[in-house]
Amino acid sequence: MPGYIGAMLDPDHCYAAIVRRDPAMDGLFFTAVRTTRIYCRPVCPARTPARGNVSFHASAAAAQAAGYRPCLRCRPETAPDSPAWAGTLASIHRALRLIDDGALADGSVGDLADRLGMTDRHLRRLFVEHLGLTPLAIEATRRLHLAKHLVHDTRLPLTDIAFAAGYGSVRRFNEAFQAAFGRAPRRCVARGRPPIPPHRSRSPSPTGPISCPAVRWSSTCPKGGRRSRQAGDARYASP
Repeated sequence: MPGYIGAMLDPDHCYAAIVRRDPAMDGLFFTAVRTTRIYCRPVCPARTPARGNVSFHASAAAAQAAGYRPCLRCRPETAPDSPAWAGTLASIHRALRLIDDGALADGSVGDLADRLGMTDRHLRRLFVEHLGLTPLAIEATRRLHLAKHLVHDTRLPLTDIAFAAGYGSVRRFNEAFQAAFGRAPRRCVARGRPPIPPHRSRSPSPTGPISCPAVRWSSTCPKGGRRSRQAGDARYASP
């Protein structure tokens, strides 16, 4: 973008960006304040310094090398394209992939956080900050989308769909479906819908399509039985 590239930083363009705290400029340059010896991101919430008291640097490293300290309010080390920022996005993307693969269907948020090498509290904070939802909210949406796909596009009985989508009971499935779509699952069953294919199919999820195996269930479950899932298969098993 003109005015913000490398050593060709235009001071007037940069100052206008920090006055309006332009998020589009975040990470493209850093503002060094001579009176405080601190450098900031363009989106820093602190009071805008006087034009004559600032200089602009193309990177945090350049500002640091010039003798400035990072701002504790806007935290330049977390600006877009910084190692911390890239690491955060990588963690979120990996977490979403694991959720799509069923990490929260069989485990807890704490288990997911352990796999990502962080605390469950930190994982929830990252999700709320960057996605606006908690991991459990993402999982609830994933279940609903999968259930709706199976209701519309397969011949599976609704009881089987409830368990295939990860609900612990048919009642919970019916309540969640009713709350989300304003109607019971049985009212969404289309006549003449095609049978579920005997191979992997694409299913919707809150983060895009996911690949899920065709699901087969035993017709009965022994009293006190539990569900167990094998490769490409899901069925009831004795405790």
